[in-house]
Amino acid sequence: MKRVSVPLWIAAAGAVVQIIALTGNFYETTGRNAEPKSAWFGVPHASDLILASALVALVAAGLLVANRQPVRGRTLGLIVGAVCLLATLQLVYRMIVPPFGCLRFGCGLTPKADVNLLMAIWAALAGCIAVTLGGFLHAFSATARRTPARPRLAARQTGMTPWLGLAAVGVVAMFVFPFTVFSLYTVSGFFGQRGETTWGGWLSIPHTSSLVLALTLAVVGLVIAAGRRRSPLGPGALGATIALLAFVAAARLLDRILDDPFAAAGAENVPVGTVTVELVGYLGLAGGLLAVAAGVVHAAQHRQPEMERHAAGEAATSPTS
Repeated sequence: MKRVSVPLWIAAAGAVVQIIALTGNFYETTGRNAEPKSAWFGVPHASDLILASALVALVAAGLLVANRQPVRGRTLGLIVGAVCLLATLQLVYRMIVPPFGCLRFGCGLTPKADVNLLMAIWAALAGCIAVTLGGFLHAFSATARRTPARPRLAARQTGMTPWLGLAAVGVVAMFVFPFTVFSLYTVSGFFGQRGETTWGGWLSIPHTSSLVLALTLAVVGLVIAAGRRRSPLGPGALGATIALLAFVAAARLLDRILDDPFAAAGAENVPVGTVTVELVGYLGLAGGLLAVAAGVVHAAQHRQPEMERHAAGEAATSPTS
């Protein structure tokens, strides 16, 4: 418990405030159709970042309490502060520039609709400030300087293997193709407009893009740790974990290929247009499936040796006749 400084406890408390705030309404639109808007409506990337920063702060505090911090105390504090700083800046931007009325979310610095900021968004801001300051203050505290890294390392390490490399390539492709500079959807006659409009995955399916990014970073991190022989999981468990993470991301992407987000955008009797999923969507899905297969093969290749060692250990401890 001495490894957790007072600022980091403040950050953990701020993380709890963030999570509670995400259950409330952030905005209330004005005018004839005035109604409250939840934290997940209109500002999905801000909400995703707030949730991510809260989880990072709570996990960091938990790792320090358990004395299983994978990096030094100062580095852990900097990670908490940096992640929540991004969330804070995004939230402040969305408080200044509410997104409603801006179709592509690129609203510049001019609000597109009159809204009232509700209590939950102010609570989220307070939580973000607490986590950001708590993380950075912990990083430069004497407690953090005295806290060395104590990662949990698996007893058996394989180092980098071709299958781990393929898994990393697959998940990176799963994110890069649908969610960066490429167009994921082409819509003809969008809301009765002439011509075609193109949409990237980052803006059109924001929660999916955030999820795929998080799982991609997790898989790449596991592969890098394994390549440095610092994996927290044994070879079989590592492959299975990578396969599971890649499967969840690929399944979410497949859902958005089969059920595009534009179908829910139009009201009754309002034509949304004809939606075409571009090749990059299928390339991203193929990358995810490649990562799943690579993780499964890596796990299968190292499952038998682990079972043999377990059997040998049981034989050595059993009483002789």
